Amino acid sequence: MSGRILVVDDVPTNRVLLKAKLSTAYYDVQTAETGEEALEIIQKEQPDMVLLDVIMPRLDGFTVCEMLKKDPETAHIPVVMMTALDQPEQRIRGLEAGADDFLFKPVDDLTLFARVRNLMRMKIMFDELRLRDATSRELGLHNFVEEHVEDLDDSGTVMLAASSTDECSAWRDVLDQRLNVDLIEADGTRTAMDCPASSVPDAYVIQRDLMDGSDGLRLISSLRARPETRQAAIIFVTDRDDLKLAASALDLGASDYILSPFDPNELCVRIRSQLRRKKYSDRLRSNVIDGLKMAVIDPLTGLYNRRYAMQHMTTIMERSASEGTEFSILMLDLDNFKQVNDRYGHDAGDAVLQEFARRLQSSVRGIDLVARLGGEEFCVALPATDLESAAFVAERVRTSIHGEPFCRPNSTDTIPVTVSIGVSVGQGPGDTPDVVVRQADHALYVAKNNGRNKISIFAEAA
Repeated sequence: MSGRILVVDDVPTNRVLLKAKLSTAYYDVQTAETGEEALEIIQKEQPDMVLLDVIMPRLDGFTVCEMLKKDPETAHIPVVMMTALDQPEQRIRGLEAGADDFLFKPVDDLTLFARVRNLMRMKIMFDELRLRDATSRELGLHNFVEEHVEDLDDSGTVMLAASSTDECSAWRDVLDQRLNVDLIEADGTRTAMDCPASSVPDAYVIQRDLMDGSDGLRLISSLRARPETRQAAIIFVTDRDDLKLAASALDLGASDYILSPFDPNELCVRIRSQLRRKKYSDRLRSNVIDGLKMAVIDPLTGLYNRRYAMQHMTTIMERSASEGTEFSILMLDLDNFKQVNDRYGHDAGDAVLQEFARRLQSSVRGIDLVARLGGEEFCVALPATDLESAAFVAERVRTSIHGEPFCRPNSTDTIPVTVSIGVSVGQGPGDTPDVVVRQADHALYVAKNNGRNKISIFAEAA
């Protein structure tokens, strides 16, 4: 996995050594001697990761990290801080400043490369989500105001999977006092995986050996393989003398690790950071999904729009061709709809369109495609449906619209509404969505000319 890494250290030997190590793994490495130089490079180059020394002249690593995390343009860049001083308070301060990890010099190669690979994967995921989200907003598909990771709260549900009940109780005591989280305990892999999909924890804290004798590393692998838990944050707990195990956990998909015995404050800071990052990624993912929905959904009626309908009809036709079945298209147009807007107002017109969409959907099958093509024009695609069956469906729709007047909003008055429908059937290998829709549209034109509130079939109208 390649990527661009900025190494920031005021000691030339450290810069050269780290650059040499990372370059052998095919990373593109830049170096900076001071915090000021680092900030300038980061603003211009936007590296994928920053390895940042703590002790530097003028701007120390803590200050540089805080400045990066407060700037929306650089807040998403992973930062790993490095120091020669193994002091818990420095590690906690670095994590609180927004660092993703805190490594001690001389840096263990196995741990370094595992952490770099882990954070590169995370950065790639965030970049993809942020790009899609930005594209959606540029297209006007939603009005999401981008939030910063640090602006999100750190509430959530955390599952504890420890090696003993005493260990689990100790974790619970620490977290209950310091975090606003709901805690769940699991004695092993089966208990953790049996959690209902509707109440999946936001984060897991997992040891290697679990109470029921199962393997914590296997639990991490299983959580990442399961769609419902794939996005959860995972913190792996291992002994200080087993960095190889920590590296394995990161490669299996752990979000973070903590070395035991640890300062309780460090566990809280790491969980808080992971919960915020999880919420941020969830928010981005939700925005992308909402944006995609808005790209294909008509906002007034909730039906699919023309863009989606034409693409989906191509899929229906390809399936019909492979299965040797017919498919049918209904084109529908509300009669004299302009008069509804002119007489009752556009609010009433919108209410009519919404109720029409509801009745239309309730008159067809779940597998049928219902779309609003624009204005008062609608379309229904009926897979595996011959002409006779399609005509029957069209009459059912016509009757449901004509048979009961539409209610006028905030009034006891009703609005009479009728619909004209054109029907066509596709069965030849040369049929395309445009051809069959055009045929149904021609039949609709005939229905309109014959007095409206009618059904016309293309085969009869041609």
